[in-house]
Amino acid sequence: MFKLLLADDEPLSLIGLQSMLKWGDYDISICGIAHNGKEALELIHTKSPDIVIIDIKMPLANGLEVLKSCREKDENLPLFIMLTSYEEFAYVKEAIKYQALDYLVKMELTSEILENTILKAISMLRTLKKDSSFSNFSGAAGIESFYEKFFIRLYNNLFESREQFDIQRKELGLDFSFFAYTVCCCEICSFNIEEKKRMLLYSGTLQMIKETINKFMACYITGLDTRHFNITFCISEQEDSEYIFHLKQIIERTALIVHNYFNVDLLFAVGEKVSDPFDIGRSCYTARQILTFLSLQKPILFFEEAVKPYEPAAFDFSAYKKNIAKAFNQLDPDALKDVMYELCEHFSKSPSQWAKAMDAACTLMYMANLLLPDGEELLKQIFSDEADGYHSIYRKQSVSDITAWMKKLGDGLCEAFLSRRSNYKNRIISNVQKYIRENLNKKLSLNEVAALFGFSPNYLSQLFTRCTGISFVEYITLEKISAAKKMMSQGNDKIYEIADKLGFESAFYFSKVFKKIEGISPREYIQLHISTK
Repeated sequence: MFKLLLADDEPLSLIGLQSMLKWGDYDISICGIAHNGKEALELIHTKSPDIVIIDIKMPLANGLEVLKSCREKDENLPLFIMLTSYEEFAYVKEAIKYQALDYLVKMELTSEILENTILKAISMLRTLKKDSSFSNFSGAAGIESFYEKFFIRLYNNLFESREQFDIQRKELGLDFSFFAYTVCCCEICSFNIEEKKRMLLYSGTLQMIKETINKFMACYITGLDTRHFNITFCISEQEDSEYIFHLKQIIERTALIVHNYFNVDLLFAVGEKVSDPFDIGRSCYTARQILTFLSLQKPILFFEEAVKPYEPAAFDFSAYKKNIAKAFNQLDPDALKDVMYELCEHFSKSPSQWAKAMDAACTLMYMANLLLPDGEELLKQIFSDEADGYHSIYRKQSVSDITAWMKKLGDGLCEAFLSRRSNYKNRIISNVQKYIRENLNKKLSLNEVAALFGFSPNYLSQLFTRCTGISFVEYITLEKISAAKKMMSQGNDKIYEIADKLGFESAFYFSKVFKKIEGISPREYIQLHISTK
């Protein structure tokens, strides 16, 4: 996956760039946002982006100065795409002199123009990376897609153990060293627009909120669907004593900015404060219950201020969630059918538990959306005959309507599991293989990789062998040896350096494994295949 840095001093321009293309479709992740030239230089140094889209006119250092600074170090990367509001030949000439890939006029920029330039950049990057050493691995980029799934599991208490939580947290580089945390469940109102524009507006709204809040407090934002998202506020010890007052100011200011830019109204339900990040799910649960009491007349409510924030714990959804997550992970239609039947049966007998039923249905929707391959597309297909699609859940006014919606969801998912099961499982293994290839510098264990993807080690091991014909360990070994042969062919590294870069415990062990696979030692391989060229 390629890393992209965006640099512009205009917030709307940054939001437009982020939402103009679906960057993941191009195997690109946005690794940073800079609001001035100095910040751009710092992020280029710390994040090592492959592509930089930068405005020529910015404070502290302009785009050309940033470009010059990088090129004066004789570095081919990152590739620079220059933006400006002024079409002046002098700028073009200067940018070309310092090997800018392209020069785009903001007023004329469209998704098609940007896509053409990005495809050109990707082609050039692939050429450059073919010619470069194999030694540069990028594990962070390879696990970018796990971010939302991590928080969905955290919000819904789906981690099997604290160990699994810690493994995924470390892989994603998430900071949970704060004094306390609270989850804010948010709903976007005034959203009656066509789907394509809705997605752009949703993306822009989230980015505006993230940039605004991060100026005042650390937070993590997770999108759920095109009407809902969660903010996990990270509270320092200094902020703790007056955190409600502080958060109210931040939320009110953020809501006003979003309304002024996008004419969008927001509801904010702030859950119980917790000190242990592993308990963030409890905070999210209370926030979801509070959300049902909000309206445009009362758009912000805190757990501590709610007279009756949620119903007594007469219904425990946690056991259902774990079984549903397991059925999703294993794409097991029979297991899903059983748990969905139990769930619908419970609510059919409890017509007064509207809030609980709505919370369960929304949780199911979020889990399906993010834990299943092509989850959103599946949801759209299942509810294609309803005007609001799967968002029709928000219009259900009775428990019987909600259970009917859940039954329709369960039946649709079971049918999809049966028809696509083989393809789904192959895709899961394909994602595991991709992760392995991008992290060959690590000592990859079955337990850690299984935890990262949310499976039990035994299930992943059996599925891997069934789909690939070889074991998990064998696949890693073959990939590492293949990588070693590529590194040897380039002749830039000694054998012990190759062993170290590929995560082997010693050069001796690497040589032993290499000989077992190839039939000759690394030194003999070099003499036979490399020296004779």
